[in-house]
Amino acid sequence: MYHEFKEIEGFSKIVDAEKIRENDYNLNVTLYVFPEEEREEIDVEREWEEIKLIEKELEDVDKKIEEYLEELEER
Repeated sequence: MYHEFKEIEGFSKIVDAEKIRENDYNLNVTLYVFPEEEREEIDVEREWEEIKLIEKELEDVDKKIEEYLEELEER
């Protein structure tokens, strides 16, 4: 970017000397470039269905454990 004098959003920025002077000649990149945050798209309905499925599986496992425990108590 330096050699080509290019500006890329979230990666590089061309800043004039006045702006650098305003920042007390601090060349810390984060003063001039703001990295883009990646946003994860979440399908809430699908996630909710998956949670319900997992809860059902947990319920089934709990029932099996209870059955095993009852068998052990009978012995």
